[in-house]
Amino acid sequence: MRLLVDCHCFDYVTSEGVNTHIRGLYEAMLRQAPEDWEFYMVSKYPEKLTWAGYRSDADADFSNEVISSRVHFIKLSDAGKIHRLFFEYPKIIRKNHIDYAHFQYTAPPFKRAFGHHGTLGRRCRTIVTLHDILFKDFTKYFPWKYRWVKGLSFAYTAERADILTTVSEYSKQRIARHFHIPAEEIFVTPNAVTKDFFESASAEARAFADSQGVGKFVLCVSRFEPRKRQNLLLRTYLEMRLWEAGYDLVLIGRKTLSMPDFDRLMATMPAEARAHVVVRYHAPYQELKLWYKAASLFIYPAVAEGFGIPPIEAGASEVPCICSNRTAMGDFSFFGENHIDCDDAQLLQSRIRAVLGIGQPPQLPPLERISETIASVYDWDVIARHFIEKIQADAGK
Repeated sequence: MRLLVDCHCFDYVTSEGVNTHIRGLYEAMLRQAPEDWEFYMVSKYPEKLTWAGYRSDADADFSNEVISSRVHFIKLSDAGKIHRLFFEYPKIIRKNHIDYAHFQYTAPPFKRAFGHHGTLGRRCRTIVTLHDILFKDFTKYFPWKYRWVKGLSFAYTAERADILTTVSEYSKQRIARHFHIPAEEIFVTPNAVTKDFFESASAEARAFADSQGVGKFVLCVSRFEPRKRQNLLLRTYLEMRLWEAGYDLVLIGRKTLSMPDFDRLMATMPAEARAHVVVRYHAPYQELKLWYKAASLFIYPAVAEGFGIPPIEAGASEVPCICSNRTAMGDFSFFGENHIDCDDAQLLQSRIRAVLGIGQPPQLPPLERISETIASVYDWDVIARHFIEKIQADAGK
């Protein structure tokens, strides 16, 4: 069996939830899949896919370079999304006799273009992971054009997928309701945490933070979008004047939607606070792990998530975490009294003071126990095994 994996999300500098999902799932699948399964990893920059086995001695053009007997790397052109979906992927699928092709959110719209050339003797079947459709329920956080374009493309892709997956029970129920797809036809492949976050060294992380000119700090990792509410966190930081208590604020994530409230706060903050607020729109994966481990406190105030990977990455790193309890994040009850409604400003500030020990002895959560719980509940090997079984069942029909 030949399985193609759309890895174009790794073409960006900053690691996001989709990257974490693909990397964690397929690292585990490569360990467990039957020996006759071959994997075709497709990206504009295959050299970034070292986690899948890419080596520096591959051929310069990366044209279907075979790194092992089961992993192949194919380079995408620079032609853009439309060309990739309408022309490039169908051609790659036909040429390499692909049986299953796994896409995130959107897939090539015309299946006839795949031909009937798979090794199983039939047309390539599509697997689509639709991580969330939050724009359907939280409309005020998304521009109308975004809602219109994503609504049409996601619904069309989901309805035509041969295997439709999502990352949480919450997202499963919302997809079923809005796109009128029976819930039993949606397969859940949850996110988990890669082992790197459990193994990060404190000394290395502290040395890295020092090299960035940052001392003690509060961290938030997430794309910059209104629903992620970095503006709420920044406002809280300024109201509490946390720089006077010796804490910087570090915000990391790719900017994907306009955030005028956040931009206004950044432009009007007191001069004495400005040097203590660090915004990084790009952070390579290797650095991101160190930012987590070096943090004094991680805060995730998002109003809505289809899953919410950053809080469990922080928990795995044994960093104190204050996390929103809304939508899919309601599953993260292991954060205990730090699992809160972040709209309650008084409660949020109270928990920050308690964890950081501002004006009182610090009240640290059971960090080791939280990390162990995350490791047991969110296990990529278990998730991969169930996903392999799902594909095998579909292939056997």
